Amino acid sequence: MAALSLSQVIPEQINAPDLQAFIASHGRFPRLGDEVQPWLYRGWLLGYVVLADLHPNAPGRWNHYLAILSKGSLIEKPIPQISFSDCMDRTGLKMIENCIEIVTRREATWSAFQVFVDWLAWALGVTDRIPKLEDDTNERLYRTFNLEPLLLHPHDFLGAILADSRGNGWNPHAFFPTPHGVCELMARMMMHDDRGPEMRTKSVMDPALGTARMLLHASNYSYNLYGCDIDPLVVQIAKINGALYAPWMTFPFPEGILGVPLPPPPPAPLPIPGAQQPKQEQEIKMLRCDDRGQGLLFFD
Repeated sequence: MAALSLSQVIPEQINAPDLQAFIASHGRFPRLGDEVQPWLYRGWLLGYVVLADLHPNAPGRWNHYLAILSKGSLIEKPIPQISFSDCMDRTGLKMIENCIEIVTRREATWSAFQVFVDWLAWALGVTDRIPKLEDDTNERLYRTFNLEPLLLHPHDFLGAILADSRGNGWNPHAFFPTPHGVCELMARMMMHDDRGPEMRTKSVMDPALGTARMLLHASNYSYNLYGCDIDPLVVQIAKINGALYAPWMTFPFPEGILGVPLPPPPPAPLPIPGAQQPKQEQEIKMLRCDDRGQGLLFFD
């Protein structure tokens, strides 16, 4: 990975402090005690994800992704492999539960899980909507949230927690994810366990995205990943999962790098197979995980 400086691409309508300007001025990320609190910067957590990717037990995917962006074309190195466990790391689960409890106690809202997902999506730069939380709640979340168990024990943590909470109002669409083991089996069957150069640019599209487990497993083979769903909450989680584990899913490579035609950016629809096409009279909005207009934080 190259120098530790951030180049920021954020739509003009976002009213957020300039993270790039702060880092250029101070030579570090924002922290507690600064004039502007760190959680007010869109994408403040994403830089830590990239730095954590240097850990010897991390897959090295962000560094691989950024090396390709820097070169402007695919590199010879194969896609770094990542293995997802069907069992959640207990430390990671407990940490997320503590964060949700903080929101529940401080904000007195039944939708505490949604609020926490929104908070994490802002922190990772995958949404342009800053959560409306009190400073005290933000500080407690900032002090409690820990990337380490999520990155060292890859799993769809948020999807699993959402599926286990169907009785408390968090999961109105009765979302239930396909087990990681089944997703891995299907990915190997469909992609023939082929990690060669040609497979890397083949498109993989999931018309019932959920929290993107299928695409996470397909990310071991392809850079060309797409998906959509009618549930904004699970699509938000899918983007978070991409930022953590498969950056080219949430922040797609441009067409010039992949060398293959790509569908237009949102809100244009993806080519959904006929059987999964929603009826026009239902007016169902299909949400996509590859929101190329959301802005991205680059390491130069």
